[in-house]
Amino acid sequence: MRISTTMQFTNSLSYIQKSNTSVDEASNRYNSGLKFQTAGENPSGMASKVKYEGAISSYKQYAKDGGLAANTLSEEETALQSMWSALSSINTRLIQCVDGSNDQNSLIALAEEIGQTRDHLYDLMNTQNTDGEYIFSGAQSDIPTYTLTSDGHYVCQADGSTRSVLVAPSITVQVSDSGLDVFENCRLADTMTVTATPNIGSSVISSYGDFGDLYDKYYSPATGANNTLTINVANDNSFELLAPDGTVIETGEVNLEDGTINVKGMEFTIPDPENYAGTIEIELDPPKTDNILNALTKIVDIIEDESISNTDKIAAITEAQVNVQNAMTRYDSYRGKVGARQNTIATILTSNNSLSDIKTESKANVSEVDAFEAASDLIQSQNQLNVSRQIYSMLSKQSLFDYI
Repeated sequence: MRISTTMQFTNSLSYIQKSNTSVDEASNRYNSGLKFQTAGENPSGMASKVKYEGAISSYKQYAKDGGLAANTLSEEETALQSMWSALSSINTRLIQCVDGSNDQNSLIALAEEIGQTRDHLYDLMNTQNTDGEYIFSGAQSDIPTYTLTSDGHYVCQADGSTRSVLVAPSITVQVSDSGLDVFENCRLADTMTVTATPNIGSSVISSYGDFGDLYDKYYSPATGANNTLTINVANDNSFELLAPDGTVIETGEVNLEDGTINVKGMEFTIPDPENYAGTIEIELDPPKTDNILNALTKIVDIIEDESISNTDKIAAITEAQVNVQNAMTRYDSYRGKVGARQNTIATILTSNNSLSDIKTESKANVSEVDAFEAASDLIQSQNQLNVSRQIYSMLSKQSLFDYI
């Protein structure tokens, strides 16, 4: 094998260049903290890195969307809580209205306060978020949830749709409720229509609790169903309440002192109770739904109307109390749903953070270098370069003629 001076210089220069390249690569790894920067350096490693980066980016977006969803739900919960508190205040005023010591001026003052609280409810139902969207209007968030017509009637403009947010790869959480579901479909107090032969004086629901139990047991929503109860009053002042199929529900006697029949939360006043004998038919009216705003407007008008008798006024106030309590129960149930969604989001976001940390660690294992190892490789490469330079310097002073 022939060895020439040129070959010695060429080999030494090549070794220096390789050592210099090694130093550059080690320096890049040390400064960037990455094992590789192009797919050509490590194809499989780059594929894994891209996969992990995509997952990490997704979890960041889930965290952002989940935070916005939590804020939206917090706004709804606050609005529902305020509505519940307003209705609780109205319920207290209605209780005060049936106090026998009230004169008409006191009743008008209480009615005015109920009306003002109703206006506050109206404002809460039209709650807007920071972007100016009506949170209870569904997809039509640019229009108010409720509007007041010229005749004093409150009309719902929500479309019934809701919004959901993706907070995990396969989990969506509802972040809004439509006012059409929350407010408009609020169940009103059960009512009845009474006909009697011969005629009676008055008929009222004295206890909505007892009457509600009776209604729930015997009212049938089936088309053409017989929803009529019957009270037969005999000459001996006894009566019996019959179900639609004729079975006896309850028996009793007419109160001869005031001429009343009290049965299952219903009170009937009959003329000449000692001599009355006849039939009272009670038709259970179909269940009704409406927003509480219209129900409150109705009771305010009744309380302020001096032409309405005290008995009818108390009956209307009692019915209004049931309507208010039903609305409170409904709003509270939706507030519970909102709280459950908030808990779900918080739990999922915590889980997402843990999964994101795992993905971040996995990505680091694939694509990032150990700082101490990178520093050690850099120092080793620099030492190799120094040695190669020293060798080159020594060889450059020699010639093959020295050995001849």
